[in-house]
Amino acid sequence: MKSNLGPMKYHVGDNVIFDFNGKILEGRIWNADFGGSLEMLGKCHSYDLESQIDGETVLLKHVPEASVFRILSAKNKHS
Repeated sequence: MKSNLGPMKYHVGDNVIFDFNGKILEGRIWNADFGGSLEMLGKCHSYDLESQIDGETVLLKHVPEASVFRILSAKNKHS
């Protein structure tokens, strides 16, 4: 796959704020898919995020990078 997406903005272990179906949530990145999932391959990076919805812990798959908009804390220092 050839892509001009550039580096991923977020990394596994980062705690972030993101939009999921119109809800603003906090979560932790569990997986980072360079170039996105099969549905969006090459269009954008995506992430699998662990979060809480209605008091239940869930793993949200293939959240587009554009839906993640702030790091609350980073697991590792990165540039």
